[in-house]
Amino acid sequence: MDSHDLLKAFMREAAQQVYVVTARWGGRYSAFTASSVTSISLKPPLIMVSVDRSSLSHDPLVNSEYFAVTLLSFDDVELAKVMAEPVDPRVKLEKVGFTDEFEAPLLTIARPYILLRRYAVYDGGDHSIVLGEVVGGGVSSVQCPLLYRRRLYTTIAGCQS
Repeated sequence: MDSHDLLKAFMREAAQQVYVVTARWGGRYSAFTASSVTSISLKPPLIMVSVDRSSLSHDPLVNSEYFAVTLLSFDDVELAKVMAEPVDPRVKLEKVGFTDEFEAPLLTIARPYILLRRYAVYDGGDHSIVLGEVVGGGVSSVQCPLLYRRRLYTTIAGCQS
């Protein structure tokens, strides 16, 4: 097994939280599901997001001043599937519902989200690594988190939504 296939096989075994990342830049939108989101620092409060360079969402995300990250619930499987489609990000946002009233487009579902100001962008091979500094958001409880493992959406065993 070459290193590319080894990495893919290894990562399929990890259960990862599913998020939606949204941004707006120059009239273009970024909107996609992501599992490569993590906290990097508390001082300053930084989050890392990774985006595929070939994605329609890439340029609007890496060039926007602000972006948002929304944490999904197991009830959001269909929303996650829509946001994973390789189509115009604005079309995806219109399908699931969003508001354009803030620094970054926000989903209209009541889920925990953070608003971030772009802090830095780094080369990550076929992806760009975007660091954002937390500048706002809203936190609510997610009873059953949406996870992705072995190419399937799932949640924690015994979780009741």
